[in-house]
Amino acid sequence: MTRTGSARWLRSWLLLIAVPLLVFGVFYCAPIANLLRLSFSVAEGQTGANADGLDIYAKLLGDEYFLLIVWRTVKLSLLTTLACAILCYPVSMVVAQSKGWAQTCLFIVLLMPLMTSVTVTTYGWLILLGQAGVVNSALMGLGVIDRPQRLLQNETAIVVGLVQVMSVFMVLSVAAALQSIDSNHVRAARSLGASPWSAFWRIVFPQSLPGLRTGCLLVFSLSMSAYATPGVLGGPRLKFVSFLIYQQAMQLLDWPRAAAMAVLLLIVTTGVWGLASAYGQLKTWRRRQAEAAVPAFAQAGRQGAI
Repeated sequence: MTRTGSARWLRSWLLLIAVPLLVFGVFYCAPIANLLRLSFSVAEGQTGANADGLDIYAKLLGDEYFLLIVWRTVKLSLLTTLACAILCYPVSMVVAQSKGWAQTCLFIVLLMPLMTSVTVTTYGWLILLGQAGVVNSALMGLGVIDRPQRLLQNETAIVVGLVQVMSVFMVLSVAAALQSIDSNHVRAARSLGASPWSAFWRIVFPQSLPGLRTGCLLVFSLSMSAYATPGVLGGPRLKFVSFLIYQQAMQLLDWPRAAAMAVLLLIVTTGVWGLASAYGQLKTWRRRQAEAAVPAFAQAGRQGAI
């Protein structure tokens, strides 16, 4: 390629990515930069030692109550992600294998909760899990329990509510990965004597891991920032970081502290994203190394035979 052709190609490439970079900078980088600036600012009426912006982060990282809520947020988000992965994978297989109107109906059923407010959906769980709710009434009618059980304002209720809200993201991510798998690979494995379980475990499941990883990251990120579901089902005793951010910003009007909490929440979420991406890159590198080693091993074997 000539120098003129290279310059033209570079100019075309820069023009192509200019609009996405502009949109990314305006709608993501600029708000994050403003959030960082606000977290290092000083709230009105604070003087002396409290006037140092770093003092907010120092106090938050040394606050056992805040760290406990961060740990609860991370723990329940991970449990929600694990539950979605286990429960939604079979559903994704059904969606991927269905055809025509059946698949359309399944997609409509999956997407229908997104058409309703999360707050309204969460309040539906109050009717189901309340003291006089459907679940307690059914269990008492069957004789399983003698008196209503406390099914709300606990961590299990929060996970159940989050799984119901986030499951659609997991199903769509895994179903997209399953639909991209060539079915001839499975047929070839079955023709060579592999059992259905062996064909699934060695062919289908490894190729669906990118979709499963994407779904897990989506569910975890959305669960970390959830507000309505933990607030309604967990009650005032089991708070998430999002509730503390709202409380600091809207009730106490301490915007720098709320911004610092948001920054720490973003760092934790991004850290998990980074670890998952690094793990995926490591798995890809190992697979490529193994694939590259097979031809070399075969070549060495042929030379030894000669």
